[in-house]
Amino acid sequence: MKSDEYQVTQILEGKERYVVPLYQRQYQWHDSQDGDRTRVFWEDVAAKAEDVLGCGVKFKHYMGALILAPVTERALGTTPVVQVVDGQQRLTTFLILCSAIRQIAIKWDFKDVFEQCEKFLFNQLGHADKDEYTRFKLTPTPADREVFFDVLERPLIEVRSKYKAAYWGNRIPKNRQYRSLQAYEYFIKQIERFLVLGSVGDTEAEGDERTLDKDISEDREDHGLAQRRLEALLEALVIHLKLIVIELEEEDDAQVIFETLNSRGQQLLAMDLVRNNIFHRAEAQYRHGSEDEHRKESGARERAEQLYERVWKPFDDGWWRDPAPNARPSRPRIDHFLANVLTSETGERITVRELYSEYRAWATPSRRLRFGDVEEELAVLQKHVPTYETLEGREGKEERDQTLARLGTKFRAWQSTTAYPVAFQIAGNDVDQEMRRNIADFLDSYFTRRALCDLTDRNFNQLFPRLVDAFREDDVSVETMRCFFEKQDNPSTRFPGDAELRIGILDKRAYGRIPSRILGDILWEIEFGSRSTKTEGTARPSSLSVEHVMPVAWQEHWPLKNEAGDPVDKDDPLYLGREAAIHTIGNLTIVTDSLNSALKNHPFERKKSELFAHSNLTLNRHISQYDNWDEEVIRKRGEHLAALACEIWPALV
Repeated sequence: MKSDEYQVTQILEGKERYVVPLYQRQYQWHDSQDGDRTRVFWEDVAAKAEDVLGCGVKFKHYMGALILAPVTERALGTTPVVQVVDGQQRLTTFLILCSAIRQIAIKWDFKDVFEQCEKFLFNQLGHADKDEYTRFKLTPTPADREVFFDVLERPLIEVRSKYKAAYWGNRIPKNRQYRSLQAYEYFIKQIERFLVLGSVGDTEAEGDERTLDKDISEDREDHGLAQRRLEALLEALVIHLKLIVIELEEEDDAQVIFETLNSRGQQLLAMDLVRNNIFHRAEAQYRHGSEDEHRKESGARERAEQLYERVWKPFDDGWWRDPAPNARPSRPRIDHFLANVLTSETGERITVRELYSEYRAWATPSRRLRFGDVEEELAVLQKHVPTYETLEGREGKEERDQTLARLGTKFRAWQSTTAYPVAFQIAGNDVDQEMRRNIADFLDSYFTRRALCDLTDRNFNQLFPRLVDAFREDDVSVETMRCFFEKQDNPSTRFPGDAELRIGILDKRAYGRIPSRILGDILWEIEFGSRSTKTEGTARPSSLSVEHVMPVAWQEHWPLKNEAGDPVDKDDPLYLGREAAIHTIGNLTIVTDSLNSALKNHPFERKKSELFAHSNLTLNRHISQYDNWDEEVIRKRGEHLAALACEIWPALV
């Protein structure tokens, strides 16, 4: 057999027909067991597309192996048939995603993208081709053929009509058949999300659906940007993804090779590859440094094993191999840890999907060793371990730096682990505790102000590496941070001032937009900031929920009437004003779950009595001082809370 690496475009642009043999399983990447593979595949492609649109692509992404066995000889006027011995799931997914891109190109009238996709999906028939399936680049197993071919060549509306029995509402449950159609619908949705947001983000993230409720066509005003995003997806798919293609010779037994390659085994993590690279270089280093030729080989291996036991073995603990719960994409903690270390050490954005390539580029830039020896290299990793464990809240590490522990609690609540490298910087030995606290406070302020002002967090993975770079260039200080944010005047990165924060609190919807776990934290911080020196230091209850003082169902329980005494219509300014006020911070508080159940939709007098009788929180005692509760009072309370917020979360000025 012979092997080589190929871009996807080199595989799909050739004049070959790929056929999946009968002994292969049906397409299963989007079933209830393997569906996560489709998501990871999409995130890999979308992340590469982000690189295409942004700072450029540093590394090609390897998607695995494709093993092929020629079936027919090349002959004039016919399309050669090639058997897919292994990798058919991967190749099928490539084509389904390409077809989904083609469908969006049809919808948006992007002719160039459509024509490019056609070349990857279909063969041009030779004059001697007779088989009806030859026009398709891939012929799946018989059970998959009809739906797969429909996905490739029929308009989406026809596909949905033909297979309508498979749908439940606007989706296909994962326990249904037609896996390729499920994957197709999934990709359609994710591509449309990408055209709106321009970022892979988190496909399960709260708040995304609010952005996507509008028809995608509303964004057609920026037609050029949408086209560039779709072109970037196609470029990422066919140019910046690679496969290792293994071509079998005539004497190779394809069935035996398939069974051997698919025998059960545990997939290597990126950090397994990094570890092997490190200790391979360690052995070479020890071998080179030995003067005793006879003992050189065994001595080098023994010293490398001792180094592993002393430094690396703790990383083999299950905690490090568990998925990082608050980081995206879904990868083991050890992978995200290393990516954060590299960002902290370089001030550059590190792609966790290309972790092994990123690490090699750092440890051996231009194929030259960065460090004098491997021990020095491992010491860099080790110095960041306590900080990472503290930020992740690892059990038994509570005695460590309290500022970092508090910052880690915030990062986990905000699910903003992209800021970890900043924490690695402030954890340095030359940064005193007061400076650590000040920088941590400003980071908390930055996150909170942007949330209250309804500003995106989708560029943080680019912003925080730049802040790390600023710290590395100057020093780790509030002044460096201030200078950095003074230059961030873009809505996607700026540090909101007091005036903008006040508007955000008074006029922006908070409930339903800000995730409930974060909104509860914000209200608790305001509660804590509301207390005076005379207030008892009540600890935060284990279970608090956000409560609307004026209930969401106000129409029935808190009726609103006009000057004539009649109920207002839905298009009346009074009705619209109340709807706008309901979900602002001024109408929200926090109560225990049991008190929340008692308050329900009762009139204000009843709620006021319950709050006074059962709540010790300053926020709720303040509410119980009012005689009535309407839009004017909500705004008045909002003004009060906005003033508190400006003190609790200071502006970086």
